[in-house]
Amino acid sequence: MFKLASSLLMLAIGALAHAEPVISPATSAPAPVIFADLPYLPGTTFAALSPNGQYIAMIRYEDGDSTVMVADVADLKFKPVAKNKKGRDGFWTFSKVPLAVHWIGNDLLAINYNKGADAITRDGKFVANLGDRVIRSLPGSDPAAPMVMAYADLDDMSLVRVNARNGRKDHLSFPMSGKPIAYAFDARGEPRAVTMIDSSFWKDATTITNWFKPPGKQDWQKLEESRVVDDFWIPLHVPAQENTIVISSRRGRDTYAIFEYNTQTKSIGEMMAGHPSLDIVRAVGMDKSTFELVSTSGMRQTQVWFNPEWAALQKAIDKLFPKHHNVLNGDLKSNVLVHSRSDVDPGAWYVLNVAAMSLRHVGSYHSTIHPESMRPMASMSYPVSDGFVVPAFLTLPDVKTRPLPTVVMIHGGPTERDEWGFNPEVQMLAAKGYAVFQPQFRGSTGFGRKYEEAGYGQWGLGMQDDVTAGVEYLIKKGIADPKRICIYGASYGGYAAMWGLAKTPELYRCGISFAGVADLELMFRDSSNRNSNKAAAAVLRHRIGDPKLNKQQFDQVSPLKHAGRIVAPVLLMHGDEDQIVPIIHGEKLRDALIVNGKRVEWRKFEGEGHGTSTRANLHTYYNAMTAFLAKHIGPGETTPTPAAAPKTPP
Repeated sequence: MFKLASSLLMLAIGALAHAEPVISPATSAPAPVIFADLPYLPGTTFAALSPNGQYIAMIRYEDGDSTVMVADVADLKFKPVAKNKKGRDGFWTFSKVPLAVHWIGNDLLAINYNKGADAITRDGKFVANLGDRVIRSLPGSDPAAPMVMAYADLDDMSLVRVNARNGRKDHLSFPMSGKPIAYAFDARGEPRAVTMIDSSFWKDATTITNWFKPPGKQDWQKLEESRVVDDFWIPLHVPAQENTIVISSRRGRDTYAIFEYNTQTKSIGEMMAGHPSLDIVRAVGMDKSTFELVSTSGMRQTQVWFNPEWAALQKAIDKLFPKHHNVLNGDLKSNVLVHSRSDVDPGAWYVLNVAAMSLRHVGSYHSTIHPESMRPMASMSYPVSDGFVVPAFLTLPDVKTRPLPTVVMIHGGPTERDEWGFNPEVQMLAAKGYAVFQPQFRGSTGFGRKYEEAGYGQWGLGMQDDVTAGVEYLIKKGIADPKRICIYGASYGGYAAMWGLAKTPELYRCGISFAGVADLELMFRDSSNRNSNKAAAAVLRHRIGDPKLNKQQFDQVSPLKHAGRIVAPVLLMHGDEDQIVPIIHGEKLRDALIVNGKRVEWRKFEGEGHGTSTRANLHTYYNAMTAFLAKHIGPGETTPTPAAAPKTPP
């Protein structure tokens, strides 16, 4: 039976793989793209199939409203069922915006708004309030009274089990002290494992504890306790196997993998899924004897199917949409939803009828984007003096000239990373003729524990040297014009941009910082929200250093205290309501540059936090940045040359 079904599917997949492309190439030249408008242009932002694959729900953004729409897959005639509405929180009113849709059954949907979650019928009738955010449907519940797990309050992550038909809530309490940060459920949807975080009131100490509740028991058993700065594991699932939890951990290894954990011996057991150099970032089918799917990190996320039929279908879709990240969800017996996106394509959704092997377009994230006019984001790497190999992304403009004016774009965090995919800022700069270089310097996440921890205590030191080495590599290869390089970043990236100007002034002709840190010692005593959070402050000290013990080192790598060493002109931008990096950082650096006779432009964004939230401010931000670049490193050659196959840099 299995062989027959597999053979039939493979024959159908073969037909799909040789089908005509779904979207024909544009027959006329695309209109210029105004990248600052992209977040505000019409488009599909979310899509989901019902459990039986017969209905599809999507969220459509247009004219400031996000509308939930539902259609029968047979005809794809979408009808609006919910949209933005007014919400109230005490004396305050706000706009509730639909962010995601979950099918609770084939006739019932849960809508997660920016604050609050509701259940509605498939035709849009309000059914019940479900709390602050729906996490998952509970398998095995009665269709007449389907149950969901939700957060009653996102701030304290309190859990409720909710009857989606009438909104009755069963509040789940934990007798342990602290705040839950991760849960794992059994097949019946019962929370059986939890990770708690607890900050001591009387001292600067935050602990992480893992707990387990055996079936049929009321008492929770403590399994482990660790510091918040330790590499603790988190639970993912509680299988039917006795005394076992499925966990994610990288204890004793460089990358995150999925393991069995024995609750009796309190020890990590057999590895269920892992990769020597890539993190396992997603797993599907943990409640089965074998996984259906795992996803790995890396320069591009990769999906590995263990089900041969799904693997064959993935291969066919990847052939139809090459150089795309294609995500499949649904039922091989009816319909499958395909979400396809890439570095040059913000993404689109398609419905595949498996029996007929017909693929139909459902919606695009930005229909104004023409992928053929965007520039590919290439992966590259380069060596540094202490033996590390630094991964990076490089996006080249479609111009003939070499070397190129170059923008070095530094990500925030710094324990974050850039992702391969469509980036409006990168595409905007490439369209104006600039090469865009995105180094994933040590301390970046997603490249293993050793690489991440190599960045601890290295603000302005090894992390900055990785950036410098990358710029010198591009100059040596004839890609970057040494007389036309600008360094730019936001948050930590803003710090690195300003310190790059001070540490290697000969390398850059200008620098741009949005909401950047100006001084490390100031960062530990400013009015930011992290300084009122003991756990966040402890993690910060662990990763950066203790201001009481490392003041001399902090002073040595401070853009504020070394503003006199900066030669290149500077553009500083900051929101006046920023609670992550308060505006005092930007103001103090601005004043220090002026006192030292430096060239500095200043933009303050009224009412903005750690970013921009309005179309007007985003236009101001992009216009200021591109005008500054054009003034100091020149506008790149913007006449496109005939498209050529993208090449990975040497």
